[in-house]
Amino acid sequence: MGRKAGVMRVNPKTLTRKTLPCFQEMLIFLSCIQKFNYDDDKCAAEKRALNMCMELQAKQPKQSSTINYHLQRISRMMKATK
Repeated sequence: MGRKAGVMRVNPKTLTRKTLPCFQEMLIFLSCIQKFNYDDDKCAAEKRALNMCMELQAKQPKQSSTINYHLQRISRMMKATK
């Protein structure tokens, strides 16, 4: 009973570190809200910074990983040489 070779595939999410955009701005805003007893009017500067960061992140295009494309291409090349 032979074993069929599977498709070469990698989950690109496991290869990259998770970046948390706007994390620091969110922490600063939440700590300010807690400091002033949940009155967000006193934290207008922090709120503006968080909104600017979120708008900037929304405008950036999502990066796509090409590692699976290259793995499939290498797999085809290896099969052709056998």
